[in-house]
Amino acid sequence: MSLTVTTAATAAPLHLVCVGNGSANRITSTYGSAWASNGASAWGQAIGTRDVPFDDQVNIDLEDDGTGRIRMPRAMLPPVRGGKDGWFEIKNVERGENEITGTVQVNVFNSPKMRIDRIRGHISLSGKAGDYAGICQPYDPATVQRAF
Repeated sequence: MSLTVTTAATAAPLHLVCVGNGSANRITSTYGSAWASNGASAWGQAIGTRDVPFDDQVNIDLEDDGTGRIRMPRAMLPPVRGGKDGWFEIKNVERGENEITGTVQVNVFNSPKMRIDRIRGHISLSGKAGDYAGICQPYDPATVQRAF
C-alpha cells in the first residue's frame, strides 16, 4: 500500500466558479454653502465612503505549478487597475488540505486577501475596495456542460 501526498508544487489544476454577493466601497462627496445675514458666505465639501451591495460571479484558476488567477467582481475593481483580459494574478498561493489562501494583485494600492474553505466551498475576498463572500464549485473546462 502506498501513500501519496499532494503538495502545492504537485497539486492538480483546480478551476472554480463561485457565486455570491458583497459590498463595494464607493467614494461619495457632497457640497454645501451658507450665507449669513451680514453678507458673509462659506462653503464646504464632505468626502466619505458608502457601501454598495452587489451580486456577482468569481472565476478562479489554480495551476499545478502553484500559480493562480482570478476574475474579480466588477464592483470591487477600481478605475486604475492591472490585470489582463479581466483576470488578476493571485500571489502567495497557499494550497492547504482545508483551505486555499492568497493575495489578489489588483493594483499597487489594492491587494485583497482571498480565502477558500475547501471543506464547505466558501470563498471570501476582503480589501480596500470592499468584501465578497460566495460558494464555489469545481469544474473541468474540457468536459463542462454548457447551458447553451
